[in-house]
Amino acid sequence: MKRALTLCCGLILGCAGVAQLPSSTPSYAKRLPYAFSNFVWWSDDELRSQLVRRLPGLGDEISPVDASETRIRQTLIAMLKEKGIVAEIQIQEPSTFDLTAQRAPGVPAPAILFKIMSPQITVKSVFVSGISDADADQLRGRLRRLEGQSYSNRQDWLLRQTAMQLFEPNGYLDCTSEVIHDAPQKNGADYSVNVLVDVHPGPQYHISEITADGGPLLAGQDLSQYITARPGDIAGQSILGRPGAALRTLYSQHGYADVSIEAPPIFDREHAKVAYHLHVIPGPLYHLRTLMIRNLSDERQDAVRQAFEMQAGDVYNDNLISSLYRKLASDPQFAGLSFSFIPLKNPESGTVDLTLNFFKQTDKSTVTVK
Repeated sequence: MKRALTLCCGLILGCAGVAQLPSSTPSYAKRLPYAFSNFVWWSDDELRSQLVRRLPGLGDEISPVDASETRIRQTLIAMLKEKGIVAEIQIQEPSTFDLTAQRAPGVPAPAILFKIMSPQITVKSVFVSGISDADADQLRGRLRRLEGQSYSNRQDWLLRQTAMQLFEPNGYLDCTSEVIHDAPQKNGADYSVNVLVDVHPGPQYHISEITADGGPLLAGQDLSQYITARPGDIAGQSILGRPGAALRTLYSQHGYADVSIEAPPIFDREHAKVAYHLHVIPGPLYHLRTLMIRNLSDERQDAVRQAFEMQAGDVYNDNLISSLYRKLASDPQFAGLSFSFIPLKNPESGTVDLTLNFFKQTDKSTVTVK
């Protein structure tokens, strides 16, 4: 039996891209759903129905590293052998990080995955239907990279997302896609399938109204400078692009490091209209509590503290860290040195403990955060 445990770096990106370790390691799930990657001779429902018939008592979840995995694998091998296919099947178990990390919309839930490793099953061609020839050519151009690659239905969400990324910015906010494949074709010892992406763009939406609440820093002010979209414009994801970035920058400079900007669409599907209410959620106001400087002499530490424009008790502003980086880069006594930084935030107290880790720039194991 060949088994693979899917590994993923368990680092979580914190403020400004600083890698921070999780505070605790969650326990691994005792039971998990299972899924099938590339059993192209059956639909998912057909495959599960046959497995339940051959393995009485099989439910929707099984225990990792358990006899159930082996029984499913052996049954799948037997089913393929009935079709004249001698197969090698791999079992991939999700990592703890996969089980706890936030997933993008549409990404399949973590599962114990059964995958045919031999014979190889690849994507022969990708076809697109349901849209104009010009749009189909554009979408097919984005999906052509999949041709010749290994087939897996676990990537269907990516095809749907690619179609959505093409249509959603142009106002097709209800765009959906169905991904199917044809019967497998034998190519020597291996197999290939053609993939069809059937796109349903839906109606094109236009903006009916935009309102905005700028939060405590902009209460009662005209926010038109932050919003370029206007009623009557085609709706799309750009409503939060420029204004969201500008507002996040403004708030982070004033100590609101956890600020979030929301503008959920309010649909009038009968008239293909959408309204937006831009809302700032500032989060806690942070102040610098402590500053720790590592790997420098006392004299150089004093120089850093004098150059740094943020002292204990000041409103926390990570832009000042970039300013410090530029200052030290031009200071001869810090030639050949750089630093990374780790801000440990405490939302309950609204404080930040900041650590600056200095290192020689020849040390390739450390990443400079500017």
